[in-house]
Amino acid sequence: MLYKKYEFSVVRREVMPSNLRIEKPAQAVEYFRDFASGASQESLFVVVVDGRNNLIGIQEVYRGTATGTSVRISELLSPVLMCNGVGMVLVHNHPSGDHAHSDEDARLTKDVVKAARLLDIEMLDHLVVGKDGFTSIRSNIPGMWEQSYQEEI
Repeated sequence: MLYKKYEFSVVRREVMPSNLRIEKPAQAVEYFRDFASGASQESLFVVVVDGRNNLIGIQEVYRGTATGTSVRISELLSPVLMCNGVGMVLVHNHPSGDHAHSDEDARLTKDVVKAARLLDIEMLDHLVVGKDGFTSIRSNIPGMWEQSYQEEI
């Protein structure tokens, strides 16, 4: 290489040994209940899992305002690639306490499913956490994960 502005290195060191497995949406939500009940800003997290859905890591990738956040798809996929993960779950809160997904949440999910598929990453779900519950976008719009749905839009 003739010119190199940055040097990039990855160190993989187990910092908290555990055998935590994410087998259903409610298990992922448990990590966010306390956070969501007291948050005044919207935050978006990427939950990274291996091929057996064992938890590898949770990374906050965005913190927005009381009403939303702006998101770049590449920054959502980056934690999965950096951890050599196989799958991911997006989790975000609505500071209003309402856990219903918005149209923008659905659009983001569709875009991430499509981009993740290109990188051979399994987008498992997108969960919206509120004060008194959560919504699984995959449960509400299961067709979004089908290849034909992605091609139509």
